[in-house]
Amino acid sequence: MEISHAATATQLAELAAGQLDLALVRERPANPDYDAVLAVEEALGVILATDRAGELADPAGIQLQRLAGLEWIAFPRAEAPLWYDQIVATLRAHGIPADGRPGPGESQLIAEVKFAAVRTGRAFALAPPGWTHPLPEGVTWQALAGDPIVRRTWAVWPASARRRDLAQLVAALDLSTR
Repeated sequence: MEISHAATATQLAELAAGQLDLALVRERPANPDYDAVLAVEEALGVILATDRAGELADPAGIQLQRLAGLEWIAFPRAEAPLWYDQIVATLRAHGIPADGRPGPGESQLIAEVKFAAVRTGRAFALAPPGWTHPLPEGVTWQALAGDPIVRRTWAVWPASARRRDLAQLVAALDLSTR
């Protein structure tokens, strides 16, 4: 088994080209040439300046609409277009004018840059609970009340696949069997 990290769009292109046997992606393809199972489902929260979190949070978390005056620090749309559009639609439905950043060239923002933007108190980033990076001083993670943004990871493989080892991996990844 060889594991590599790549954007959803890249993985789906490699899957179509026969360069991957299985992809872990943010978007379930509607293409009948692929089969898919839900592997991970996680409600996202927000990373924001600690003092802003104190102003915005209540016991249930932060109501998404309370972030309306802040800028969303986005990931590049090209990485997962449908997932990106889903987030933008949810943000806009809650009064947050998501404008499609990160900007020219849609380069991936490194964690330090996100943290610096968040620490200003004028921005937020989405993140799952248990963020793997230690959060720097002045930055905190908060749950979103009501879980309005749920991130899903799908295991996707060619529908024509007949390999037993791939079937065993898919069975282990299938969230519905755990």
